[in-house]
Amino acid sequence: MSGIQLIAVAAAFGLPIPLASIARSAGRERFHLAVCHWLGAGLLLLLALDSAEKLQDGTFTFQKALPMQLCDWALFACAAALLFRSQAAFDLAYFWGIGGTLQALFTPAIGADLQWWRLAGFFAIHAGIVAGVLYLLLARKFRPHPSSILRVVAWSEIYLAAALAVNRWTGGNYGFLREKPATHSMLDYLASDHWLYVLELNGMAILFFLALYAPWFAVDRARRPETD
Repeated sequence: MSGIQLIAVAAAFGLPIPLASIARSAGRERFHLAVCHWLGAGLLLLLALDSAEKLQDGTFTFQKALPMQLCDWALFACAAALLFRSQAAFDLAYFWGIGGTLQALFTPAIGADLQWWRLAGFFAIHAGIVAGVLYLLLARKFRPHPSSILRVVAWSEIYLAAALAVNRWTGGNYGFLREKPATHSMLDYLASDHWLYVLELNGMAILFFLALYAPWFAVDRARRPETD
């Protein structure tokens, strides 16, 4: 990992814990709201700055710079959950952020030869999504519910259809649905045939969602006898 990537990973996991501890202290509601507003607005600002930088250096193209990566949708969901305390938005942020953005944080599909500020922006955005989700989990006890699985699967299928359509229109590779990323990732183990690859990728995402819900399912099952 590069130094910038290490800092981003450390911030993604290290910052939510003390912030949540302070927010959960008595009389800290204003602090909690401030953290949510700063994190939510900060994510949107980082995305805007990244887009502005691409416009300035001429790399903002329909093929690469539209907000059609799954992490872009995770960012919008996370910002909405933070700013509006929306359970529906949190559900998407949790599954897309932990299931997808976290992988991008550890195995980034980005060129290492980019300017340091572009690399910093990429990692700050992805770390911010993970940090926002963890903060809501720890500070306000947001958590997924059985209905969350149905919601995230439905929205994921909507994203899949939208990304395939945009890829066909632009020739882009949003969601890595046209081809696998050049950098090493779990997608390397999927099929080479395009439509079989898309089906496998879709199935793998659903398995990740189920795995991310499994701890909550186990907790609910363990608590059930206490309420019988």
